[in-house]
Amino acid sequence: MPETEQVAAERTLAIVNARVWTGDERRPWADAVLVRGVRVVGVGSSAEIRKRAGSASTIVDARAMMVLPSDPEGRIIAGFPASLIVVERAMNAGPLTPRTEEIVLALEDGVVTIDRDALTR
Repeated sequence: MPETEQVAAERTLAIVNARVWTGDERRPWADAVLVRGVRVVGVGSSAEIRKRAGSASTIVDARAMMVLPSDPEGRIIAGFPASLIVVERAMNAGPLTPRTEEIVLALEDGVVTIDRDALTR
């Protein structure tokens, strides 16, 4: 079920144990991403992001799934809008544009729009 913008504005969400495609040429891959409200506030190792997230945060174990920007031209770096998708696919599965059935979790500006496996609960 999609969440409200008010809930998203108050939420801190850490996605850990993932393969995060950042879109940043200097550091194209990371293990985790931290979202606070409508913005990405951190990208790095799972241990680092867990520590920064705090005890009141929702922690999502992505189980080695890929995290991609919602927009194929987008980035997942600190300060950018929290618009990303978690997809269930192999690393060598072809282009970074996923098929709809591969999307497990989707955030648009911090609002959960798809949560197929109830990862955020």
